[in-house]
Amino acid sequence: MHPPSPAGIGKRRATRKGSLRNLDLADFLSRACHDLRAPVRAIRAHTELFLRNPAPAADSASRLAFILDGAKKLDALVEALSAYSVALRINTASFRPMAMDVLLRTSLAKLREPITSTGAEVTHSELPRVSGDPDRLVELLERLIRNALEHRTPAPPRIHITAKKRARGWLFAVADNGSGIEAAYLERIFNPLEQILGSSSSSAGMGLAICRVIVERHRGRIWAESQAGLGATIFFTLPAGKAPAEPR
Repeated sequence: MHPPSPAGIGKRRATRKGSLRNLDLADFLSRACHDLRAPVRAIRAHTELFLRNPAPAADSASRLAFILDGAKKLDALVEALSAYSVALRINTASFRPMAMDVLLRTSLAKLREPITSTGAEVTHSELPRVSGDPDRLVELLERLIRNALEHRTPAPPRIHITAKKRARGWLFAVADNGSGIEAAYLERIFNPLEQILGSSSSSAGMGLAICRVIVERHRGRIWAESQAGLGATIFFTLPAGKAPAEPR
C-alpha cells in the first residue's frame, strides 16, 4: 500500500478546512435566522392583537411600546449584519499608512454622546502608524470602546489604549474597569450573535465578531484577557505602516 502523496494530503486538509468553514457559516446563518425571527414574531403578534382587540389608550400605548421595541431590535440586528458583511469584503488594495491617534480621535468624536452620558474617561499612550483600511480601523476602535462602555459597572468607565512594537507590527491593548468577562466566554465573545449570559447589553451580539473580522482581514489576531468583576483587556495586532519620509 502506497503512502498518500503530499498533494493528496494537502487536498484532504483543504477539503476539511473548507468543510469547517461551511459548518461555521451554517451555524452563523442558523443563529441569524433565529435572532431575526424573534423580533419579527413579536411585532406581528402585538400588531395582530392590537388590530383584533381595541384597547384603552393606556393599554394601546403599552402594546405599541412592545412593537417599537421589536422594531428597534430588528433594525439593530440588520445594521450589525450589514456591518459584518462590509468587514468581510475588506480589500487589501485599500490599505495605506495611517496614524492610529488620528483614527482614534475620529472614533471618539462618533462616541461623544455615550462617553459624556456615562462620565467615561478614554486615555491613550503614544500610538503608532499602521497599515490598513482607515474606515474599518475607525470602526474597530469605535466598537471596542463602545463595548467597554456597554459592559460597565456603576463606577464611571475608565478606558486606556496602548500600543507596543512587535517584530511584525504592533500589539494594541484596550483596557477597561468594567464588569469583566468570565473565563468560559473569553473566546466565545468574538463569535457572531453571541450574547453573554446575564449581560444587560441591548446590542445585537455582533460588535466583537465584526472587530475580529476587521483585525483578521488586516492579517492580525484579536483576543481578550479578563477576570469577572475586574475589568477586561482586549488585545489585537496590526501590521506597521511606513513612517513618512523625512523632509530634505
